[in-house]
Amino acid sequence: MSSPDNHPGDGGHMSSHYGRIVRTSDADRPYTAILTHDQCAETQSTFATMREAEEFIRRNTPRPKPRSTFWDRDAPAT
Repeated sequence: MSSPDNHPGDGGHMSSHYGRIVRTSDADRPYTAILTHDQCAETQSTFATMREAEEFIRRNTPRPKPRSTFWDRDAPAT
């Protein structure tokens, strides 16, 4: 696990495939963001708030592809 102030891969580039957040018993930094990488072990960083952990994951994982909205409309009137 990395130290609380050292966030590996942080810097706005897409260094991992996806991330998840787990809650721990640490009173000061109860949220751990775990990033899954393609060719190396998972990395972990701890945070004081869920929002910080979410932002870290957003910065270090690719955005999902936009989905088609073709079917998200009313049926034509007959």
